[in-house]
Amino acid sequence: MRLLRLLRLFGPATIVSVAYVDPGNFGSNIASGSLYGLDLLWVVWVASMIAMLLQYLSGKLGIVAGRSVVDLVLSRLGSRYAKIAYSIPLLAIVIATDMAEFLGIALGLHLLLAIPLHLAAGIAVLDVLILLVASERRGRLELMVGSMVAIIGLSYVVQLYIIAPEPMVVLEKSVSIGLDGEQALLAASILGATVMPHALLLHSYLTAERWKGLREKVRRHIRETIVYLAIAAMINAALQIAAYGAFYTKGIEVGDMAEAYNTLIPLYGSLAAHAFGIALLASGISSSLVSVVTGQKVMESIRGKSMAQWKTRLVVRMINMVPLLIALSVGIKAIDVLVYSQVVLSLMLPFVAVPIVLLVSRLGMVTHYTRIAGMVAVAFIVVLNIILIASGRMMH
Repeated sequence: MRLLRLLRLFGPATIVSVAYVDPGNFGSNIASGSLYGLDLLWVVWVASMIAMLLQYLSGKLGIVAGRSVVDLVLSRLGSRYAKIAYSIPLLAIVIATDMAEFLGIALGLHLLLAIPLHLAAGIAVLDVLILLVASERRGRLELMVGSMVAIIGLSYVVQLYIIAPEPMVVLEKSVSIGLDGEQALLAASILGATVMPHALLLHSYLTAERWKGLREKVRRHIRETIVYLAIAAMINAALQIAAYGAFYTKGIEVGDMAEAYNTLIPLYGSLAAHAFGIALLASGISSSLVSVVTGQKVMESIRGKSMAQWKTRLVVRMINMVPLLIALSVGIKAIDVLVYSQVVLSLMLPFVAVPIVLLVSRLGMVTHYTRIAGMVAVAFIVVLNIILIASGRMMH
Protein backbone atom coordinates (compact mmCIF):
# COMPACT_ATOMS: atom_id res chain seq x y z
CA MET A 1 0.00 0.00 0.00
CA ARG A 2 2.85 2.40 0.76
CA LEU A 3 4.28 1.73 -2.71
CA LEU A 4 0.90 2.48 -4.30
CA ARG A 5 0.66 5.78 -2.41
CA LEU A 6 4.19 6.65 -3.50
CA LEU A 7 3.40 5.89 -7.14
CA ARG A 8 0.48 8.33 -7.04
CA LEU A 9 3.04 11.12 -6.66
CA PHE A 10 4.55 10.20 -10.02
CA GLY A 11 3.16 10.83 -13.48
CA PRO A 12 4.22 11.79 -17.01
CA ALA A 13 6.02 14.92 -15.75
CA THR A 14 8.20 12.71 -13.51
CA ILE A 15 9.56 10.84 -16.51
CA VAL A 16 9.93 14.01 -18.57
CA SER A 17 11.72 15.95 -15.82
CA VAL A 18 14.80 13.73 -15.90
CA ALA A 19 15.49 14.94 -19.44
CA TYR A 20 16.28 18.31 -17.87
CA VAL A 21 19.10 16.91 -15.74
CA ASP A 22 20.74 14.75 -18.39
CA PRO A 23 24.49 14.50 -19.17
CA GLY A 24 24.09 17.26 -21.75
CA ASN A 25 23.24 19.61 -18.90
CA PHE A 26 26.41 18.50 -17.11
CA GLY A 27 28.57 19.26 -20.15
CA SER A 28 26.94 22.61 -20.99
CA ASN A 29 26.81 23.99 -17.46
CA ILE A 30 30.25 22.76 -16.39
CA ALA A 31 31.83 24.26 -19.52
CA SER A 32 29.89 27.50 -18.97
CA GLY A 33 30.63 27.73 -15.25
CA SER A 34 34.35 27.09 -15.68
CA LEU A 35 34.77 29.47 -18.65
CA TYR A 36 32.40 32.34 -17.84
CA GLY A 37 31.57 31.92 -14.17
CA LEU A 38 27.90 32.67 -13.63
CA ASP A 39 27.48 34.98 -16.64
CA LEU A 40 25.07 32.49 -18.25
CA LEU A 41 23.14 31.53 -15.12
CA TRP A 42 20.26 33.71 -16.33
CA VAL A 43 19.99 31.47 -19.41
CA VAL A 44 19.29 28.48 -17.12
CA TRP A 45 16.43 30.31 -15.39
CA VAL A 46 14.89 31.72 -18.59
CA ALA A 47 15.21 28.39 -20.40
CA SER A 48 13.65 26.60 -17.42
CA MET A 49 10.61 28.90 -17.51
CA ILE A 50 10.26 28.34 -21.26
CA ALA A 51 10.53 24.59 -20.64
CA MET A 52 7.72 24.68 -18.05
CA LEU A 53 5.43 26.54 -20.46
CA LEU A 54 6.12 24.34 -23.48
CA GLN A 55 5.94 21.10 -21.46
CA TYR A 56 2.58 22.23 -20.10
CA LEU A 57 1.31 22.93 -23.63
CA SER A 58 2.65 19.61 -24.96
CA GLY A 59 1.08 17.61 -22.13
CA LYS A 60 -2.24 19.42 -22.46
CA LEU A 61 -2.24 18.68 -26.18
CA GLY A 62 -2.00 14.98 -25.40
CA ILE A 63 -4.79 15.15 -22.80
CA VAL A 64 -7.29 17.15 -24.86
CA ALA A 65 -6.48 16.05 -28.43
CA GLY A 66 -5.64 12.49 -27.39
CA ARG A 67 -2.67 12.34 -29.78
CA SER A 68 1.02 13.20 -29.66
CA VAL A 69 2.56 16.28 -31.26
CA VAL A 70 4.31 14.12 -33.85
CA ASP A 71 1.13 12.27 -34.85
CA LEU A 72 -0.85 15.52 -35.09
CA VAL A 73 1.78 17.19 -37.28
CA LEU A 74 2.25 14.18 -39.57
CA SER A 75 -1.53 13.83 -40.02
CA ARG A 76 -1.67 17.46 -41.22
CA LEU A 77 1.17 17.16 -43.72
CA GLY A 78 -0.35 16.25 -47.06
CA SER A 79 2.45 14.88 -49.18
CA ARG A 80 4.73 11.97 -48.44
CA TYR A 81 7.76 14.18 -49.11
CA ALA A 82 6.62 16.73 -46.51
CA LYS A 83 6.36 13.94 -43.94
CA ILE A 84 9.84 12.69 -44.82
CA ALA A 85 11.21 16.24 -44.55
CA TYR A 86 9.67 16.68 -41.10
CA SER A 87 11.00 13.29 -39.99
CA ILE A 88 14.62 14.39 -40.55
CA PRO A 89 14.79 16.88 -37.62
CA LEU A 90 12.89 14.40 -35.45
CA LEU A 91 15.51 11.72 -36.08
CA ALA A 92 18.28 14.28 -35.50
CA ILE A 93 16.70 15.01 -32.10
CA VAL A 94 16.58 11.31 -31.22
CA ILE A 95 20.21 10.71 -32.23
CA ALA A 96 21.67 13.84 -30.59
CA THR A 97 19.73 13.21 -27.37
CA ASP A 98 20.57 9.56 -26.99
CA MET A 99 24.22 10.19 -27.86
CA ALA A 100 24.54 12.48 -24.84
CA GLU A 101 22.62 10.16 -22.51
CA PHE A 102 24.60 7.10 -23.56
CA LEU A 103 27.88 8.99 -23.15
CA GLY A 104 26.79 10.00 -19.63
CA ILE A 105 26.51 6.35 -18.57
CA ALA A 106 29.87 5.50 -20.13
CA LEU A 107 31.54 8.52 -18.48
CA GLY A 108 30.02 7.70 -15.09
CA LEU A 109 31.36 4.13 -15.25
CA HIS A 110 34.72 5.37 -16.59
CA LEU A 111 35.19 7.89 -13.77
CA LEU A 112 33.90 5.81 -10.86
CA LEU A 113 35.40 2.44 -11.82
CA ALA A 114 38.52 3.67 -13.68
CA ILE A 115 37.80 1.54 -16.75
CA PRO A 116 38.57 2.62 -20.35
CA LEU A 117 35.87 4.79 -21.91
CA HIS A 118 35.31 2.49 -24.92
CA LEU A 119 34.85 -0.52 -22.59
CA ALA A 120 32.47 1.53 -20.44
CA ALA A 121 30.50 2.36 -23.61
CA GLY A 122 30.11 -1.36 -24.31
CA ILE A 123 28.83 -2.00 -20.80
CA ALA A 124 26.45 0.97 -21.07
CA VAL A 125 24.47 -0.83 -23.80
CA LEU A 126 22.94 -2.90 -20.99
CA ASP A 127 20.79 0.08 -20.02
CA VAL A 128 18.32 -1.18 -22.64
CA LEU A 129 17.83 -4.30 -20.49
CA ILE A 130 17.22 -2.09 -17.45
CA LEU A 131 14.54 -0.26 -19.44
CA LEU A 132 12.82 -3.49 -20.45
CA VAL A 133 12.63 -4.60 -16.80
CA ALA A 134 11.45 -1.15 -15.70
CA SER A 135 8.65 -1.03 -18.27
CA GLU A 136 7.20 -4.47 -17.45
CA ARG A 137 4.90 -3.04 -14.79
CA ARG A 138 3.08 0.29 -14.83
CA GLY A 139 4.64 2.77 -12.44
CA ARG A 140 8.02 1.06 -12.18
CA LEU A 141 9.65 3.36 -14.74
CA GLU A 142 8.33 6.46 -12.95
CA LEU A 143 9.64 5.16 -9.61
CA MET A 144 13.06 4.39 -11.04
CA VAL A 145 13.35 7.76 -12.81
CA GLY A 146 12.10 9.66 -9.76
CA SER A 147 14.67 7.88 -7.59
CA MET A 148 17.47 8.78 -10.01
CA VAL A 149 16.46 12.47 -9.99
CA ALA A 150 16.59 12.36 -6.17
CA ILE A 151 20.11 10.85 -6.31
CA ILE A 152 21.29 13.58 -8.72
CA GLY A 153 19.78 16.31 -6.54
CA LEU A 154 21.31 14.96 -3.33
CA SER A 155 24.71 14.58 -5.01
CA TYR A 156 24.70 18.27 -5.90
CA VAL A 157 23.52 19.28 -2.44
CA VAL A 158 26.67 17.55 -1.16
CA GLN A 159 28.85 19.27 -3.77
CA LEU A 160 27.44 22.75 -3.09
CA TYR A 161 27.89 22.23 0.65
CA ILE A 162 31.55 21.27 0.15
CA ILE A 163 32.35 23.96 -2.45
CA ALA A 164 30.32 26.67 -0.62
CA PRO A 165 29.85 29.35 -3.34
CA GLU A 166 28.94 32.92 -2.32
CA PRO A 167 25.09 33.23 -2.17
CA MET A 168 25.01 36.96 -2.96
CA VAL A 169 27.04 36.46 -6.14
CA VAL A 170 24.63 33.72 -7.21
CA LEU A 171 21.61 35.96 -6.61
CA GLU A 172 23.18 38.89 -8.46
CA LYS A 173 24.17 36.79 -11.48
CA SER A 174 20.72 35.17 -11.66
CA VAL A 175 19.24 38.50 -12.77
CA SER A 176 22.21 39.90 -14.72
CA ILE A 177 21.21 39.41 -18.36
CA GLY A 178 23.85 39.78 -21.04
CA LEU A 179 25.30 37.84 -23.96
CA ASP A 180 28.22 38.34 -26.32
CA GLY A 181 29.35 36.41 -29.37
CA GLU A 182 31.92 34.42 -27.40
CA GLN A 183 29.20 33.06 -25.12
CA ALA A 184 26.61 32.30 -27.83
CA LEU A 185 27.68 28.68 -28.34
CA LEU A 186 27.35 27.73 -24.68
CA ALA A 187 24.15 29.76 -24.29
CA ALA A 188 22.58 27.78 -27.15
CA SER A 189 23.94 24.57 -25.64
CA ILE A 190 22.32 25.40 -22.28
CA LEU A 191 19.05 26.17 -24.09
CA GLY A 192 19.14 22.85 -25.96
CA ALA A 193 20.02 21.00 -22.74
CA THR A 194 17.27 22.73 -20.75
CA VAL A 195 14.37 22.94 -23.21
CA MET A 196 14.74 19.37 -24.43
CA PRO A 197 12.86 18.77 -27.70
CA HIS A 198 12.56 15.02 -27.09
CA ALA A 199 10.95 15.74 -23.69
CA LEU A 200 8.41 17.99 -25.41
CA LEU A 201 7.63 15.16 -27.83
CA LEU A 202 7.42 12.51 -25.11
CA HIS A 203 5.11 14.49 -22.81
CA SER A 204 2.32 14.53 -25.38
CA TYR A 205 2.76 10.79 -26.02
CA LEU A 206 2.52 9.96 -22.30
CA THR A 207 -0.50 12.13 -21.50
CA ALA A 208 -2.29 10.91 -24.65
CA GLU A 209 -1.74 7.31 -23.55
CA ARG A 210 -2.67 7.74 -19.88
CA TRP A 211 -5.04 10.73 -19.59
CA LYS A 212 -6.64 10.94 -23.05
CA GLY A 213 -9.86 12.95 -22.88
CA LEU A 214 -9.64 13.42 -19.10
CA ARG A 215 -9.77 17.21 -18.86
CA GLU A 216 -9.90 16.98 -15.06
CA LYS A 217 -6.28 15.76 -15.25
CA VAL A 218 -5.13 19.12 -16.65
CA ARG A 219 -4.83 20.64 -13.16
CA ARG A 220 -2.71 17.73 -11.95
CA HIS A 221 -0.66 18.04 -15.13
CA ILE A 222 0.05 21.74 -14.43
CA ARG A 223 1.03 21.02 -10.82
CA GLU A 224 3.34 18.13 -11.72
CA THR A 225 5.00 20.04 -14.55
CA ILE A 226 5.77 23.05 -12.35
CA VAL A 227 7.02 21.02 -9.37
CA TYR A 228 9.24 18.54 -11.22
CA LEU A 229 10.67 21.04 -13.67
CA ALA A 230 11.35 23.52 -10.85
CA ILE A 231 13.42 20.81 -9.16
CA ALA A 232 15.22 20.17 -12.46
CA ALA A 233 15.88 23.91 -12.86
CA MET A 234 17.50 24.09 -9.43
CA ILE A 235 19.71 21.08 -10.22
CA ASN A 236 20.72 22.73 -13.51
CA ALA A 237 21.60 25.93 -11.72
CA ALA A 238 23.54 23.90 -9.15
CA LEU A 239 25.64 22.35 -11.96
CA GLN A 240 26.75 25.79 -13.17
CA ILE A 241 27.16 27.22 -9.65
CA ALA A 242 29.31 24.27 -8.57
CA ALA A 243 31.50 24.62 -11.68
CA TYR A 244 31.84 28.35 -10.97
CA GLY A 245 32.83 27.77 -7.33
CA ALA A 246 35.15 24.84 -7.99
CA PHE A 247 36.89 25.95 -11.19
CA TYR A 248 36.24 29.54 -12.35
CA THR A 249 37.09 31.16 -8.99
CA LYS A 250 40.41 29.29 -9.05
CA GLY A 251 41.25 30.09 -12.66
CA ILE A 252 40.80 26.48 -13.82
CA GLU A 253 39.42 26.00 -17.35
CA VAL A 254 37.85 22.54 -17.61
CA GLY A 255 38.77 20.83 -20.88
CA ASP A 256 37.01 17.51 -20.29
CA MET A 257 34.70 15.69 -17.89
CA ALA A 258 37.50 13.48 -16.57
CA GLU A 259 39.52 16.62 -15.85
CA ALA A 260 36.60 18.06 -13.89
CA TYR A 261 36.33 14.85 -11.85
CA ASN A 262 40.06 14.55 -11.16
CA THR A 263 40.45 18.25 -10.34
CA LEU A 264 37.82 18.03 -7.60
CA ILE A 265 39.84 15.45 -5.62
CA PRO A 266 42.85 17.61 -4.61
CA LEU A 267 40.63 20.70 -4.20
CA TYR A 268 37.69 19.31 -2.23
CA GLY A 269 38.43 15.63 -1.54
CA SER A 270 37.17 12.35 -2.95
CA LEU A 271 33.63 12.85 -1.60
CA ALA A 272 32.99 15.79 -3.95
CA ALA A 273 34.45 13.87 -6.90
CA HIS A 274 32.44 10.73 -6.14
CA ALA A 275 29.26 12.80 -5.76
CA PHE A 276 29.96 14.25 -9.21
CA GLY A 277 30.55 10.79 -10.73
CA ILE A 278 27.47 9.25 -9.10
CA ALA A 279 25.29 12.15 -10.25
CA LEU A 280 26.59 11.81 -13.82
CA LEU A 281 25.98 8.04 -13.85
CA ALA A 282 22.47 8.40 -12.41
CA SER A 283 21.76 11.15 -14.92
CA GLY A 284 22.95 9.00 -17.81
CA ILE A 285 20.96 5.92 -16.79
CA SER A 286 17.68 7.70 -16.04
CA SER A 287 17.73 10.08 -19.01
CA SER A 288 18.80 7.25 -21.32
CA LEU A 289 15.69 5.29 -20.34
CA VAL A 290 13.60 8.30 -21.33
CA SER A 291 15.42 9.01 -24.61
CA VAL A 292 15.14 5.41 -25.80
CA VAL A 293 11.39 5.40 -25.06
CA THR A 294 11.06 8.65 -27.04
CA GLY A 295 13.05 7.20 -29.93
CA GLN A 296 10.79 4.16 -30.02
CA LYS A 297 7.60 6.24 -30.09
CA VAL A 298 8.90 8.67 -32.73
CA MET A 299 10.00 5.81 -34.99
CA GLU A 300 6.58 4.17 -34.61
CA SER A 301 4.85 7.43 -35.55
CA ILE A 302 7.07 7.87 -38.62
CA ARG A 303 6.52 4.25 -39.73
CA GLY A 304 2.83 4.41 -38.91
CA LYS A 305 2.79 1.13 -37.00
CA SER A 306 3.84 -0.26 -33.65
CA MET A 307 7.03 -2.27 -33.24
CA ALA A 308 8.29 -4.81 -30.71
CA GLN A 309 9.66 -2.93 -27.69
CA TRP A 310 12.89 -4.84 -27.28
CA LYS A 311 13.64 -4.75 -30.99
CA THR A 312 12.92 -1.04 -31.43
CA ARG A 313 14.86 0.00 -28.33
CA LEU A 314 17.86 -2.11 -29.26
CA VAL A 315 17.86 -0.72 -32.81
CA VAL A 316 17.58 2.87 -31.52
CA ARG A 317 20.48 2.32 -29.12
CA MET A 318 22.71 0.66 -31.72
CA ILE A 319 22.04 3.40 -34.29
CA ASN A 320 22.88 6.09 -31.74
CA MET A 321 26.04 4.32 -30.57
CA VAL A 322 27.70 4.60 -33.98
CA PRO A 323 28.18 8.41 -34.20
CA LEU A 324 29.32 8.52 -30.57
CA LEU A 325 31.96 5.83 -30.99
CA ILE A 326 33.17 7.51 -34.19
CA ALA A 327 33.46 10.86 -32.39
CA LEU A 328 35.43 9.33 -29.50
CA SER A 329 37.65 7.33 -31.90
CA VAL A 330 38.76 10.43 -33.80
CA GLY A 331 39.75 12.14 -30.55
CA ILE A 332 36.82 14.47 -29.90
CA LYS A 333 36.60 15.24 -26.18
CA ALA A 334 33.59 13.94 -24.27
CA ILE A 335 32.67 17.42 -23.02
CA ASP A 336 32.68 18.71 -26.62
CA VAL A 337 30.39 15.87 -27.68
CA LEU A 338 28.00 16.83 -24.88
CA VAL A 339 28.10 20.56 -25.69
CA TYR A 340 27.65 20.19 -29.45
CA SER A 341 24.90 17.57 -29.12
CA GLN A 342 22.95 20.12 -27.10
CA VAL A 343 23.61 22.80 -29.73
CA VAL A 344 22.05 20.45 -32.31
CA LEU A 345 19.02 20.12 -30.01
CA SER A 346 18.78 23.90 -29.73
CA LEU A 347 18.79 24.23 -33.53
CA MET A 348 16.15 21.49 -33.88
CA LEU A 349 13.98 22.87 -31.07
CA PRO A 350 11.83 25.16 -33.30
CA PHE A 351 10.66 22.09 -35.26
CA VAL A 352 8.94 20.95 -32.06
CA ALA A 353 8.14 24.19 -30.22
CA VAL A 354 6.49 25.98 -33.18
CA PRO A 355 4.03 23.12 -33.95
CA ILE A 356 3.08 22.83 -30.26
CA VAL A 357 2.22 26.54 -29.98
CA LEU A 358 0.37 26.53 -33.32
CA LEU A 359 -1.63 23.39 -32.51
CA VAL A 360 -2.81 24.45 -29.04
CA SER A 361 -3.73 27.88 -30.47
CA ARG A 362 -5.68 26.54 -33.44
CA LEU A 363 -7.46 23.92 -31.36
CA GLY A 364 -8.50 26.61 -28.84
CA MET A 365 -6.83 24.95 -25.85
CA VAL A 366 -5.22 28.04 -24.31
CA THR A 367 -6.05 31.61 -23.35
CA HIS A 368 -4.92 34.64 -25.33
CA TYR A 369 -2.17 35.40 -22.80
CA THR A 370 -0.86 31.83 -22.81
CA ARG A 371 -0.72 31.91 -26.60
CA ILE A 372 1.28 35.14 -26.50
CA ALA A 373 3.63 33.64 -23.88
CA GLY A 374 4.15 30.65 -26.17
CA MET A 375 4.96 32.93 -29.10
CA VAL A 376 7.46 34.87 -26.99
CA ALA A 377 9.11 31.61 -25.88
CA VAL A 378 9.45 30.45 -29.49
CA ALA A 379 10.83 33.86 -30.50
CA PHE A 380 13.50 33.64 -27.75
CA ILE A 381 14.57 30.21 -29.01
CA VAL A 382 14.78 31.36 -32.63
CA VAL A 383 16.62 34.60 -31.80
CA LEU A 384 19.23 32.79 -29.65
CA ASN A 385 19.86 30.32 -32.49
CA ILE A 386 20.22 33.21 -34.95
CA ILE A 387 22.73 34.90 -32.61
CA LEU A 388 24.69 31.64 -32.47
CA ILE A 389 24.80 31.25 -36.25
CA ALA A 390 25.61 34.94 -36.79
CA SER A 391 28.41 34.82 -34.18
CA GLY A 392 30.34 32.29 -36.25
CA ARG A 393 31.03 30.22 -33.11
CA MET A 394 29.47 27.02 -34.46
CA MET A 395 32.81 25.46 -35.32
CA HIS A 396 34.88 26.74 -32.35
